[in-house]
Formats: sequence, C-alpha cells, structure tokens
Amino acid sequence: MLELPAIFRKFTSQAIHIVAIPCSLMAFMLIYRPFRIDEQLHLGGLSFGVNLTLIACIVLGSTLLMRGLFFLVRRRIDRLTYYFWCLLEITVAALFVGLYIWLMERTATPYFMVVARVYGWLFPVLIFPYVIVSLALFLTAQYRAVAETPEPSRIRFYDERKNLKLTVAADAVLYIAAEENYVHIHYLDGGEVRKSILRASMRSLETLCTSHGLVRCHRSYYLNPNHVQALRKGGEGTIWADLQHTPTPCSLPVSKRYYEAVSAKL
Repeated sequence: MLELPAIFRKFTSQAIHIVAIPCSLMAFMLIYRPFRIDEQLHLGGLSFGVNLTLIACIVLGSTLLMRGLFFLVRRRIDRLTYYFWCLLEITVAALFVGLYIWLMERTATPYFMVVARVYGWLFPVLIFPYVIVSLALFLTAQYRAVAETPEPSRIRFYDERKNLKLTVAADAVLYIAAEENYVHIHYLDGGEVRKSILRASMRSLETLCTSHGLVRCHRSYYLNPNHVQALRKGGEGTIWADLQHTPTPCSLPVSKRYYEAVSAKL
C-alpha cells in the first residue's frame, strides 16, 4: 500500500481542489469550447454563458461535498484509493450536471443517457486540473521532504595544537580508544573500518564526543551506542559491549561507573 503524502490531507489542499476544478472547467470551456459545447448548452432559453456558469456552480457544489467527505475520512485514504476518489468526484459531478441538463432539456431522453453524454465531455475536461493539482502537491511534498531532511552530523577532530586532523560523520564513528598521549579513532569508510591516530587526551574530547552522541564506557574508551549489538557479562563480572558493522568481532569493556549511561542509550 502506497502512503498518501500528508499534504493531500490538509485543509488547504481540499480548498485548492474546490476552487481549481470549477474555475478550470469554466476557463477551458470559454476559451476552447470543445465538443461543440456551445451548441449543447443553449438550454431553457438561457445563453451559453449563463448555462456554463450554472454548471460550474454545480461542479463547485459537488466538489465541495466530496472534498468535505474526503476530509472526514482522510486518514484512511492511501494513494490508490485517492485516485479512485478523484474519479468518483468527477462521476458525482457528472450525475448532478446531467440532472440539470436533463431537466432543462425537457425531452423524453432517459436520464442516464444524458449523464453518459455529459460524462463524455466533462471527464476529459476535468481530468486535467486533477492531474495538475495532484502533481503540484506531490512535487511540494517531495520538496519539503528534501528540505526537512537533516544533514548528517559531522565530527571534526583537532589535535593539541588545534590543527584539524579528521572530519567524519558522527554515525560512522565506531569507538575511540586511548593509548598513552594519543587516541585511536575507529570509524567506517565505505564499509571498511579505518583508524586515525590523534595526539589528544580523552578529557579534551569529552565535550566533542558527548555532543555528537558518543558515550564513555571506560576510562580508555568512547563508543557509539548506534553500533552496539549487545551488552553481555563476561567472566568475573566484566561487562562487554559487542559492536556490529565490524568485519571481525569487536568488544569493548564497560566499567560499572559508566554502565547505566551506556545502557540508557541503547
């Protein structure tokens, strides 16, 4: 089932349909006059323009009715159902317009034959504004989705001299390990684990790491909780964090001091 973009369910979208459909009908008929419509709409002694205006009002009323019903059940409508709903709206409009023409003609022609004739010219005229409005709403939904997609957070690692040594997406960092006066940053690059060595202390990285979602699990390690597959207990009560997305098994020690902070992030 294809999800219908949320913009189609908004009140403003229904208002656009209610206004655009009859206005498009009126403009198209006045400019192009297809299907010899000007000959067909001299009804009841009224001019073509008057009858066309009344038909546009009927279409406006039927669209208002159907869009009101749509707004009530909008949360149950998927994309395929929406397409059928648009066809149903045109059909309902044809029924009302056919009734008007049938009454104004005052002939013995059966009502549903008049409706079939009306549907023959009403459908090709109305389908264009429905397609145009739907495409506009789909493009708007896609544009908003792209605009609202947040850029991936990136971590910039500087050494003790404030020189930039590494820029990497925060989600790509697996863990950071301390070794004497250096830290080893393990991160994913194209599906492979790479390592960058930085002259810095764990304390100097504390604010940087915590602000990007990394958690300290041991005095010598920071880990990315998004890459933790499981926390398990080893021998003598030792707790280990098993990391995923690594080509070889990798486990980091989790001290009791940091256990609650790590488990809360999982």
